Amino acid sequence: MSPAAPFPSMTSEAEYYARYGYVVVREVVPKSQIQELTALYAQQVQPSKYPFFRQSSNAYESSKLTSHGYVRQSFLDIHDYERYPQFSRVARNIFCAPALLGTLRRITGFQSFALMQTMLFDLNTATPPHQDWYYLDSVPGGELIAAWIALEDIDERAGRFYVLPGSQEKDFGAKVPGRTHSDWLAVIRDYVAEHRTEISSPALKAGDVLFWNSRTVHGSLPTRDEAFSRKSLTAHYLPNGFEFGNLFAEKPNLAYKEHDGIRFYRNQPDFSHWNRLKCAVKTRAYEYPLLRETLRKVRSVISSR
Repeated sequence: MSPAAPFPSMTSEAEYYARYGYVVVREVVPKSQIQELTALYAQQVQPSKYPFFRQSSNAYESSKLTSHGYVRQSFLDIHDYERYPQFSRVARNIFCAPALLGTLRRITGFQSFALMQTMLFDLNTATPPHQDWYYLDSVPGGELIAAWIALEDIDERAGRFYVLPGSQEKDFGAKVPGRTHSDWLAVIRDYVAEHRTEISSPALKAGDVLFWNSRTVHGSLPTRDEAFSRKSLTAHYLPNGFEFGNLFAEKPNLAYKEHDGIRFYRNQPDFSHWNRLKCAVKTRAYEYPLLRETLRKVRSVISSR
């Protein structure tokens, strides 16, 4: 397992990203912004009993704390919490900051972006290896770019984020007829196991950002000691001019909002019993390809009317 793929001094960030499917850029987010966000997190979000939507479990759940006081589950779409508007505004200030967007421009060559999805991690949730384009991507695919932002100096015992360099060129057969979501994840898991020595898990300090492509395989190494938190953010950006969707279909007619002139969208709404039911149906459909395709066709017909 390598700490990072070689980064020749004459290679630009854009060239490195195009070749390996990811790139690390140091000291992108100011410490002052990190301190403001983590203070609000500790005051408002961490102690809350509200059932936030959890990317790690695909369910609405109240926080479950470890013996060290860290939240076990991740938080999804923190940039647009109706119940915690101050926290979300400060998060958007980070996600939409000129330095971060400028780095995105250098890496991709695109000039402007929409913020499509965000997450916050207090602790490593042991995310299995996957490619984002199954769930969210540009249409045509492969242009969505994501950012993993360290909110503290990440100790290796906390279970670092990793990528598999060059895997953006691989297609793991998500569209093979009858292949379920679990089957697809198993194919990727086996591939990562066979190429474990190629994994890159860079050491990141507070403010450092790892950017990766929607097709790049990534996940989390196991936690070795739960005494160490792994406070971090992720964000997914869609270059303007592309439609939004995933590997299977486009998602038209999105209701965007704006923050300092930057469009943003929220995938998963705040808790309600109706939203919980819709989420359960969608999650179930991942394991039944025929049901999944039927639901996509129904949604496409409804959106075209």
